[in-house]
Amino acid sequence: MNKVKPARLLLPLALLLALAQAAAAQTNARQALASLPDSQAVLYVNAHRVVHDVMPRVMPPADYAKMLKEAQQFGFDVRGLDYLAVGARLAEPAPANNLPEFVVVLHGNFNADTLLALGRVAAGSQNISPRRETYGSKTLEIIDLQSIGKKPDGADGQGEPKSSPMPYPEVAVMALDANTLVAGVPAYVRALVDAAEGRGALKSSMVDLAARDPQALWSLTVEPPPALIDYLHKFGAPSNKEFDEMIDWVKQVSLAQGLDALNYTMSASLLTDSPEHASAFSGLVRMGLLAAQTGLSSEAAKLKPSDKSYAQARAALDAIKTFVNRTEGNTLLLSFSVPQKVVHDLVRNEMGPKRAAQTTAPRRRGRARRR
Repeated sequence: MNKVKPARLLLPLALLLALAQAAAAQTNARQALASLPDSQAVLYVNAHRVVHDVMPRVMPPADYAKMLKEAQQFGFDVRGLDYLAVGARLAEPAPANNLPEFVVVLHGNFNADTLLALGRVAAGSQNISPRRETYGSKTLEIIDLQSIGKKPDGADGQGEPKSSPMPYPEVAVMALDANTLVAGVPAYVRALVDAAEGRGALKSSMVDLAARDPQALWSLTVEPPPALIDYLHKFGAPSNKEFDEMIDWVKQVSLAQGLDALNYTMSASLLTDSPEHASAFSGLVRMGLLAAQTGLSSEAAKLKPSDKSYAQARAALDAIKTFVNRTEGNTLLLSFSVPQKVVHDLVRNEMGPKRAAQTTAPRRRGRARRR
């Protein structure tokens, strides 16, 4: 009987471990997104991977250590962050400033109640007194932002208080559980409490798109509002029947940046109303990709290896070669990848001159002595 060499087992075991980690990451993303209330836009950030896998590779070791130390001075360990999820929706009726409502969910190994207690102490030192409100099984602490923005009497020289405009009149904060903090517009925070209890949660199609890439560092998923075309025309977009019809084809859009063992990846998912329309968008992308490749090749041919933009041009051309453009039912799937080393080198090259400028102090000229 032939004995299996241990070396031959390394690759299958490594692949199995990678698949297990990817499945766990996808499960965490789905659980985090499924806890959000119904939203028109959701942002998910895998904070754990960003802090542990990305920052140490792109930041100078001294800067990374400094960031961790500064956070620890406030009793907060950045390395314990798990994920950040943000939801946004347009209020009905729309407020005067047309700003969307938002809710932010932060999960990690911190104690949410302890952080809220520290927040109350800090607010009290600024004479800010949040009011408490019980909603379901949770306690919300609501902060009146308009009162914070008011100036004291006589601050404007007229003897009358003058308030600074605040984008949101109130913000609510609460502990969803022992390790999860929530902040946002009060109505939206209440909706999150309902979603946690199984009422009005995020649409499953939004969750599917947002959590599609198991290696995602972050993903942004948007469901265009029915009045999107009216908004575009309102802000100067020309009226075009064919263009307006194509906008109506789009039901949901998702962008994601990932990190695997070798590459950084960028992907986009476009959910349309029919497979035919997904194929039509795929054809447009194919045409645009060919034009971009032709233009980049022409520009790269004019550059020398010593030119500053040479590396960027070559990296862009190499990324185009990895581009994937395919459809899956009524969903258009796009993606490309860039080697980790290329990204890290580009980031360091950009950060290097800025860091040198910050650390280089100007020389002081001594005063000439009079004789």
